[in-house]
Amino acid sequence: MPDLNGIPSFFLGANAPKGYYSRFDQLFSSSPEGKCFLLKGGPGTGKSTVLKKIAAVLKEKGLSTELIFCTADTDSLDAVITSDGKFVVLDATLPHAAEPKYPGIYERTVSLSECWNEEKLSENKRKAIKLFDENRRLHEEARRYIFAAAGLFDEAAKLSAEAVSAEKTARAAARICLREFGKKKNSQGKEKQRFLSAVTDKGVFFLNETPKLLCERIYFISDECGAASRIFMNTVRKRALEHGLDIISCRCPIFPAEKIEHVFIPELRLGFMTMNRRHKIEAVPYRIIHSRRFTDEKKLKKHKLRIRFALRAGMNLIEEASSCMREAKEVHDELEKCYIPAMDFAKVNKKFEEIAKEIPTG
Repeated sequence: MPDLNGIPSFFLGANAPKGYYSRFDQLFSSSPEGKCFLLKGGPGTGKSTVLKKIAAVLKEKGLSTELIFCTADTDSLDAVITSDGKFVVLDATLPHAAEPKYPGIYERTVSLSECWNEEKLSENKRKAIKLFDENRRLHEEARRYIFAAAGLFDEAAKLSAEAVSAEKTARAAARICLREFGKKKNSQGKEKQRFLSAVTDKGVFFLNETPKLLCERIYFISDECGAASRIFMNTVRKRALEHGLDIISCRCPIFPAEKIEHVFIPELRLGFMTMNRRHKIEAVPYRIIHSRRFTDEKKLKKHKLRIRFALRAGMNLIEEASSCMREAKEVHDELEKCYIPAMDFAKVNKKFEEIAKEIPTG
């Protein structure tokens, strides 16, 4: 496999309480200069391999690139994107199935089903159908555990919020922004939304190399319950965009629609990250800001036991969700064995070569 070290990595979707939460919609654009290739095919048909080879070519050409990893299999890729969004290749199958919005104009569908032997594939038809159904069932079960965990984490955050001064938190964040952001630009900043962590078959998986690649300085907001960090990150996000700075905001996989956990500002080489026991961050902090600065400890003490229970029980449920996803991964591996013998990988490689010809020069 090609060496993909040194390329920022993210997730663009995650198993969440209300189902699979996807931000793959961000990869679609009406830009006439853009090119988007939608890979279609079953498990084991070579989609991730094609993506890794494309990423290697982009790296070789010196193009700024992002890797999008798969939460169901963290060794596999779901997409490769140039940082300007003008060249995209993605796995357009479930759970992030996608169809062209501007067929042939912007997107092109690349079907790997043209590379398999139908007769050979049909030999495992009954087995494959059973495995597909079992894989879906296990992912649905994982989401139910995540849903239950979310209720407990939300309870801990609400209890903590009663003791947190929203005004003090926002004021502290605003002071740092004023010091760090410099002169305000005349235009509004642009935002990319990503995930830096997700519930996977390996537990809560954190893409630790990305902050190191994007930032020279990182402010850590230490917050076990998430009440203060939510206010802090919302303030940083809003101020950065108002200053005309382009940002990458990373959403919480448990509360993807409501909560931002990290904000990165690549042009300043600056980051803001939420730190707690669930986030095993390896980057070295520039400065750690503790949520207790904004917390009335006497008020918090009244709820200490309930908060502790909620966080512990929530993490136990997340571990159960991960266990379901491990089983799902094993099922998926068996599904791949149904497809691999039916594939002509020489034809798959030709598909890769056709896409590679379209890669822009550096």
